Formats: sequence, C-alpha cells, structure tokens
Amino acid sequence: MTFLQLTFAVEVANSTSINKAAERLYTSQSNISNSIKALEDELGIKIFDRTKKGISVTEPGREFLSYAREILDKMDFVEDLYKKSRFRQEYFSVSSMRSYFLSYPITRLWPEIEKGYNGHRIYVRLKKQSFNDVMDDVQYGHSDLGIVFLTRAHQQRVQRLCSAKALEYHELGESHISLVMREDHPIHDTADPEERLAHIADYPYVVSEVSESFGRFYDDSSPSIHHLFEEPPKCVISINDSAGSQDIVANSNSFFISSTVWQHPQHYDFTSIPLEENDDNILTHYYILRKGAHHPLTELYIEELKKMFGKL
Repeated sequence: MTFLQLTFAVEVANSTSINKAAERLYTSQSNISNSIKALEDELGIKIFDRTKKGISVTEPGREFLSYAREILDKMDFVEDLYKKSRFRQEYFSVSSMRSYFLSYPITRLWPEIEKGYNGHRIYVRLKKQSFNDVMDDVQYGHSDLGIVFLTRAHQQRVQRLCSAKALEYHELGESHISLVMREDHPIHDTADPEERLAHIADYPYVVSEVSESFGRFYDDSSPSIHHLFEEPPKCVISINDSAGSQDIVANSNSFFISSTVWQHPQHYDFTSIPLEENDDNILTHYYILRKGAHHPLTELYIEELKKMFGKL
C-alpha cells in the first residue's frame, strides 16, 4: 500500500468518477483503475462498486477511506511543517510527574516566550508523565528537561537510573505529601486529626493519572498512604486531566493526594492535611538533564523552578 494508492482512492471517492479523478490528478484512467484494483486485492476488500452509472463506495470502503483521509491529512501536515517557506522554529519540551511543576515556570517566562526566542518562533511542549516515562523522555531526547520526585527512602533510585542512562540529576528541594479537599469538607467536623484520616477512605478519592493503574493510589507510594487505604476507597475516580480533578474535588466531598500542600488558593477554597511528618511522606524533587548541550530556555526554566521550591 502506497500514499499514491491512497490518494487515488480518496480522489475517486470525492469525484465519484475514475475519469474525473484522472483529470484532477493528471494521470490516466487505467493507471488509477489498476492501482485501486491492486489495493483492493492487497487489503482483501472491495472499496468501490463499479456500475454503468458510475462509482459508489462500499461499506468496507467507507471505513477504509476514513483512515486513508486521516493518513493523507497527516502527510500534508508534515509536508507543510517542513516547507522551506516556514520560518525557523525553536522547540522546548519538559516532562514532569506533576502538572503544577510544568505550568508555573512557563507563566514566569512568558515575556521571554512572547517576544520569540532569539527572534525565532518557539513551540513549547509540557507533558505530565510517570517517573519512568520522564526518565525515558530525557534520555531519548523527547524532552529537554525532566522533573521527578521520590520519597527519601527511594532516593537511590534516581542515582542508579541517571548513572545507567548517562543523565545529570540535581536536587530542587523537598515537599510534604498532603491530602487536599474543599475547606468545608465534612471530614473537618472531626476534631482529632488522626481520627479524620482514619475515615478518609469513606470519601471519593480522585487520582489524576496519564494511564489507568488499578490499585496504585499515588505516583511514589509510601507506607502512610498504604495505611490510609488499608480498606480500599469506596469510590476511586481516575481522570487524566488535573484541572478536571480539581473541579470534582471543589464540588463534592472527594479529595486528592498532592505532592505539596495546596499551592493555588486563588483558584479554589481548598485546604491541605499533611500526612505524618516522617521520611515516608517527605518527597525529594529533582530536575533531570542529558549530559552535554542544553536548550537555552532550560536554565531560565530551572531558575524559576528553584524560586518556586524556595516558597514551598
């Protein structure tokens, strides 16, 4: 199967005529007919019904053509992207285990980005990923910078992986695992803090994750989190959108677990309950880089990260 065959098939469907398609594509009718017949034989389906009245699309052909159009649209996009007429474009990508760490530095760097970096257009990509995916993104050049966190008990994991993958790692700071819910959540009616947490699994737990991971309740689990869920939550709401998870918590009796105390008081009336202060609940955060050349925006982004962690 070739792009040319896909082009022929789509044009015939659009024209409802092999003859008209041949005229538009500046080729012969026999060339198109033979090409489509070879494509049908290869796929084992009939794309068109041919009658004296003309061409009509079959049911299998309708499905095939939807995929063919999608492929050709993507090909057109790639061709357009790399046309010589396009201005040079810079690319800067960051992968992080938490979207908060992704967005805050970008908002602080907006004046630099708005005016265009070094006079060029810039495409910024921010990705929320798992620990292993962040490490892989930086190792294979999919991201210029990675941000990860681990409990104190697991710090050697970063050292071992960075050594094996030839990556640099630098400590950013520490934070405290906390439960976040709305300020008027009914759990606050319980005076004893330990008693509050003993009943937390009675309320819906919202977990924001890139892909489903049944039974895992946090990115880097700790004994204290396992203790919270000695009985599984009565309701788990898994969502791959952080903003959506916050909306759910703001309008219900649900809660989520955060790698820091709540940092955006201007958005929601949320409150935080830090877990017991021990090594299981203190997270150490790192930024990860490939050894060698770095994107010019990387250092500026890291400086904003450091300022942010200085306020945690």
